Amino acid sequence: MDTIEISNTGIAVMCDIARAAMFDLDADKQAVVDGLIAQGLVAETGKSAPGAKYGITDKGQRELDARGVGVNEA
Repeated sequence: MDTIEISNTGIAVMCDIARAAMFDLDADKQAVVDGLIAQGLVAETGKSAPGAKYGITDKGQRELDARGVGVNEA
């Protein structure tokens, strides 16, 4: 399995999304999210509630798992 290139910022944003954390989606982070969507790591959920607009895909979760990144949703 090929490893996908994800920046540290991308990993951090994915963790924020996985935690359903409300994060400030400025232009820079929107560009990161757009890139993650293009890679199939993140998808829009169709929900409009803050923190619920995006979700980690199965592929994205596998990438986080492969890197040993644990996300606690508590």
